[in-house]
Amino acid sequence: MKTPYDIQYEAFAAAGGLYDERHARLYAQFADDLIADGSFSIVYEGVAHACYTPITIDAAPHLKCYVLAPLAVLPEYQGQRYATRLMEEAEKQLDADVIFVMGEPFHYGKRYNAAHKVLPPVATQAPLDCWFARELTPGALDGVGESTSSISGPYAEPLMWGHPNEQV
Repeated sequence: MKTPYDIQYEAFAAAGGLYDERHARLYAQFADDLIADGSFSIVYEGVAHACYTPITIDAAPHLKCYVLAPLAVLPEYQGQRYATRLMEEAEKQLDADVIFVMGEPFHYGKRYNAAHKVLPPVATQAPLDCWFARELTPGALDGVGESTSSISGPYAEPLMWGHPNEQV
């Protein structure tokens, strides 16, 4: 049985392009650090893994929110909807109002499409159009204007919010 570290490492090591072995080690260790810090960790069918870390919308601290990262699927299972099924299962278990993710529009733009003005909790060079939200409680973000957000633990490290090539 693969560990979360193994899944993260193998997925990022095989991704090519933007990532290399240094990134694979970084993201795999990041997942282990989040798990050790108490973030919600889910392994789906032994081939997909993700962490969900609590995040607070400063203007709406009553909302139960998480940020998703890292998410990985073993290379031989990619493109078979394992990531989608993992996210669906995690969303059932978390009982959250909103889930945020910083990522590529190609991967997250359809699922995480709630309009919002919540800023990432850490300064990042990533464009804000890569900062997505998914309302699991319909209307949860209604009336939440522009707001900062807060996060603690390993995900509060600016290193994890930068471009992958800035991280190694």
